[in-house]
Amino acid sequence: MSGHRWDVSHEEARSLQEHLRSRRVLTDSFAPVAHVGGVDVAYDRRSNQACCVIAVFSYPRLSLATVSRACGSVRFPYIPGLLAFREGPLVEQAFGLLELRPEVLLFDGHGISHPRGMGIATHLGILLECAAVGCAKTLLTGTFESPGPGRGSTAPVICGERTVGCVLRTRERVNPVFVSQGHRVSLDTAVEICLACAPKYRIPVRMRTAHIMARRAVRSLCS
Repeated sequence: MSGHRWDVSHEEARSLQEHLRSRRVLTDSFAPVAHVGGVDVAYDRRSNQACCVIAVFSYPRLSLATVSRACGSVRFPYIPGLLAFREGPLVEQAFGLLELRPEVLLFDGHGISHPRGMGIATHLGILLECAAVGCAKTLLTGTFESPGPGRGSTAPVICGERTVGCVLRTRERVNPVFVSQGHRVSLDTAVEICLACAPKYRIPVRMRTAHIMARRAVRSLCS
């Protein structure tokens, strides 16, 4: 892993994003996918404590293979566009504890569909040297038209004249998710993986499982 300091000012954080952007790889550049990891960070509302869980599943069978967890204090405030600096330290710790490293990570957040093209999936994908996909519940930047009502329907997310992501309907007539390239992955492959990982629910099962486990972990930590 190739990291950097996390205890930075807001201005330094934005400067780091600009610096790291040149290291993005937006084509498929990973080994055949045997495992995919879902990443989620849960917070205790009464304190500054949080837990990150990475749940690794076989692909495409979606059998749970291993889980890692890292808990601790969160020092960076929530600022739209700088989520990586809030969650990154715990994600790095959890990734370092994995017994089995996946070929692709799915993040509850954005990749290049970000004001500086450096959402958490891109930022952490670069630092962890792992292919990464952003799969968010809401739009951060750009515009889109609603995709068709059927599962698998898509529509591009446009920022300026560039396609920076895709609106994906993972269940029929259910609100779509916003998929974007993080690092070492093409948009078509990012969409394919997210859809394959969401056979029953709106959110890919790997991310959903990580979220449930992270919530349990932070409740246990702060009880």
